[in-house]
Amino acid sequence: MKTRLTAALAALLAAVLFVLASCAPGEKNNGGTAMDTTNNTVPADTAAENIATDASAEIDALLSRITVNEQSSIRIGTDKVIYFDPFRIKDAPHDADYIFITHAHYDHFSPEDIAKVRKADTAFICPESMQDDIKGLDVTVGNIIPLIPGGTLATPDFEVLTVPAYNTNKKYHPKANGWLGYIITIDGVRLYVAGDTDVTDEAKAVECDIAMLPIGGTYTMTAQEAKELVKILSPAAAIPTHYGTVVGKPSDYDTFADGLDCAVEKLVF
Repeated sequence: MKTRLTAALAALLAAVLFVLASCAPGEKNNGGTAMDTTNNTVPADTAAENIATDASAEIDALLSRITVNEQSSIRIGTDKVIYFDPFRIKDAPHDADYIFITHAHYDHFSPEDIAKVRKADTAFICPESMQDDIKGLDVTVGNIIPLIPGGTLATPDFEVLTVPAYNTNKKYHPKANGWLGYIITIDGVRLYVAGDTDVTDEAKAVECDIAMLPIGGTYTMTAQEAKELVKILSPAAAIPTHYGTVVGKPSDYDTFADGLDCAVEKLVF
């Protein structure tokens, strides 16, 4: 009896070992064909590289659509045409789907130049304190989107987060005016259009892929101060504005760009 029991246990053990061996390194499907169970997950470092490559391509694509006319007059030619502070526009394209205004100074809020780019249905995004200025351009209330510092906006075309734009050691742009910089996210890329501002705590806290900063000094941060801000923000690219014509000089670019690790776009005067 003991011999037969020992033999039975040995046979059972052999059967278990056979099944285990049959299932490694593959498993049997219902038809008896081995199925590969090897882990085909992309290594983490390769996946990160792919994500970084995709993000870089999106950033480059948006950069190719950005032009700076003069001062802080910016045009973004995406599926929808977006302007920031149109100023000294040479032609009259009337192609603006959206116009962002940062504040009320003549080189940022120019009714003459707005008239050259606006259409009948152009939407205006502006500081809350400038609603009446926009209404004065015969813009219907439904096409005016007023925002406050720290405000948000979501459209089918982009998302916006506002950043207060003000002076810390000058009187030209008081914080109480509620004037704005904008972080606009297009196709997953965050673009920071700072407006006329010094290096503020709020500006230092911005997260962006592309930073467009004033560098001309006098009314805003200087080129050296803007460079230090870029080092804090660590964007993939930086575009200096507000220099070389109304205020600041073309050589401010060299002061700004020297020593920066990110790509730096240069205006042509």
